[in-house]
Amino acid sequence: MFARKIVHTLCGVVLLGVFATSSTGAFENANRATHFTFSGPVRLPGATLPAGTYTFAVVNPDTGSDAVKVTSRDGSKLYALKLTRSTYRPASRDMKSAITFGEAPAGTPPPVKAWYPDGDTHGREFIY
Repeated sequence: MFARKIVHTLCGVVLLGVFATSSTGAFENANRATHFTFSGPVRLPGATLPAGTYTFAVVNPDTGSDAVKVTSRDGSKLYALKLTRSTYRPASRDMKSAITFGEAPAGTPPPVKAWYPDGDTHGREFIY
């Protein structure tokens, strides 16, 4: 009887750990945060990002927000908070995170046209 209680308790603890880990993981990436490293400057509406690593994330994804924030990789500095519109991922692209660029005159940084989070069929198109 005592051994049975120990086994039941251990099973309960293991299940609790599995559920807690699963829900935490889903919550942490609910904003579909993605890190990108640019070797040169790039443009966003109203901002130019120097070469470096940045995090792109949806603001308040549970509300259907169209806002995207761009921060330093560690999130300590906000570089841009921009409105976007939903756009379909081109069928020719795989489901990995991606950035597409628009055309730019020679000598100017290319504009970020759209960001496609990992695994999403839709991306976020920046409004210029």
